[in-house]
Amino acid sequence: MSEHDEAETSTATPVPRAWWGVGGVALLVVLVLVLVAVTGGDDVASDDAVDTTGAGPVVDATSTTPPTGTSVTTSSTTTLQPTSTSVLTTVPFVTIDIDDVYDDTIDLDEDNPPIAARPIPEEPDDDEPPPSTIAPPPWAASTYITEGGHVSTDVGCVADTSVRTLDRFFAERVGPVLGWDYQHVYPLGGDRYLWLFQDTFIDHSGTVNSLAKSRFVHNAALVQDGKCFRLLHRGTTTKPEPFEIGDGRSSTRETWWWPMGGEIVGDDLFVFWVEMKKDPYDPAPPDGLGWHPVRTWLGAYKADTLERESFTPAPNDGATPIYGYAVSSDETHTYLFGNTFEQNLRREGGFWSGRHSATAMWLARVPRGLVWAPPEYRTADGWSTSPLDAVPVVDRFYVENPMQPRYMDGQWVSATAVNGYWGDEIAIDVAEEPWGPWYTVHYNPLNPRGLDPKMNTYHAHVLPWRDGYGSVLVSVSNNARNMLRDAWYAPYRYRPTFVHFQYTPVPTTTTTTTTTTTVPPTTTRPTTTTTRPPTTTTTTTTTTTTTVPPTTTRPTTTTTSTTVAPTTTSTTTTVAPTTTSSSTSTTTTSPATPGIDG
Repeated sequence: MSEHDEAETSTATPVPRAWWGVGGVALLVVLVLVLVAVTGGDDVASDDAVDTTGAGPVVDATSTTPPTGTSVTTSSTTTLQPTSTSVLTTVPFVTIDIDDVYDDTIDLDEDNPPIAARPIPEEPDDDEPPPSTIAPPPWAASTYITEGGHVSTDVGCVADTSVRTLDRFFAERVGPVLGWDYQHVYPLGGDRYLWLFQDTFIDHSGTVNSLAKSRFVHNAALVQDGKCFRLLHRGTTTKPEPFEIGDGRSSTRETWWWPMGGEIVGDDLFVFWVEMKKDPYDPAPPDGLGWHPVRTWLGAYKADTLERESFTPAPNDGATPIYGYAVSSDETHTYLFGNTFEQNLRREGGFWSGRHSATAMWLARVPRGLVWAPPEYRTADGWSTSPLDAVPVVDRFYVENPMQPRYMDGQWVSATAVNGYWGDEIAIDVAEEPWGPWYTVHYNPLNPRGLDPKMNTYHAHVLPWRDGYGSVLVSVSNNARNMLRDAWYAPYRYRPTFVHFQYTPVPTTTTTTTTTTTVPPTTTRPTTTTTRPPTTTTTTTTTTTTTVPPTTTRPTTTTTSTTVAPTTTSTTTTVAPTTTSSSTSTTTTSPATPGIDG
């Protein structure tokens, strides 16, 4: 040791032992604060999963803890509690003015337009042998015929019901199913749910890897029991038929039924179905699909077995709009949202003749649970028993405004795939009442799985539960922009994906009053029951129609709703102040916050 070092050592003042303890305590406090900061960030991780600056929603990679709450069987709302100490987070109420973010400029990619008119597969010959297999697939042993006459097949379980886990599950082949779309989810009571899909491609042999060689049905069901799923359809494993064959006229290439909204009432599930008719032509891009809705039906099913009890025309069985397009109940009423679901734009003059009829959302209601009763319709200032008095509650965008509202935890939440097949954005809206005003609280790009440029997105549907962090979960249909070219032999492009958004409550200072007309008289539940369909049917039809169906005209009634531009623009991320207005004024003027009036 040098002399200089020795001098420094000899002159250094020793630290008293008492200060050692103080320093140790200070270090421990710092470590605890760091640990709290890290774990706290994990608890609210799902709050940051959606980039509101424009990056778009992403799949939840944090909400892995499944909720433990159970659904309320007499309502479409589901309140869940987290299983961990994470806080159910919400975000300050900040609205987005649609006029500021929605670009109504028509900008189609001429080199890659959305070929919405996907082909309907040909029916295989009756004597065509089923695919051969050396060893049966893993799901084969679980297949049986249910009490309701459906072919049931167990297709697997998930670790939890977060968006990340559901996205991984549905990204793969789901047992015999290679691909499907237009998912609708209905609570059955407890932790059971029914998923209904539109066009579904099935292969029970496990040997087929393309949509081209799969069997095709226009609708199929998936029963969720806790974390496990089983597939339901009619027919047989070698010749599957739709879960719902309607009134017996079901034909793959002529007439079929697609699921709409539904509601659990006691021990029964009621589902609205729309009868679809194939047009004698397929529109060229971008004019949409070669079929259209013709009538609305109401099916009743036992919630425990899914056995069909009745299938009759709906109380309002029209299709312009379809009342029952989406269905949800609050504490006093069941609401039937209406939309024309018109996607054959040639029937409305072609794509360039917009705005189109499906941009308008209508509303009807019945006393809670009485879905078989004649509804009353939302007017400009109240309710009427005549559908001719109805006006849209929301009217926006260019091709479609396919809102999927759901009553959740005391307020209304809706997801909308803006312009459907023709769009690539999503809007999340909230409202205190189903007729509005609706407030847009999230507006983001809606990207397909993997950001695949050959794919598009459509049909954003709110799931009937929130995750352990309180986020709103949304399922989204995916398909190739040109299905025949890019998905026929790549079925992974025809499977739904899942995203989540922060739950945003409607401001408590917002109130809406309305004058209500007399509730229509309660009618008894229909007792007419159609004949139970056989487990196996074979239908051979020849389409001879050569005339073009009548053009759907947009309802002449125009909405009185407008989107009010916000008076201020805020980009701050601080939490909104806790103070609220205590004004005792009885004025009925609308709130200052911009919204979509209904």
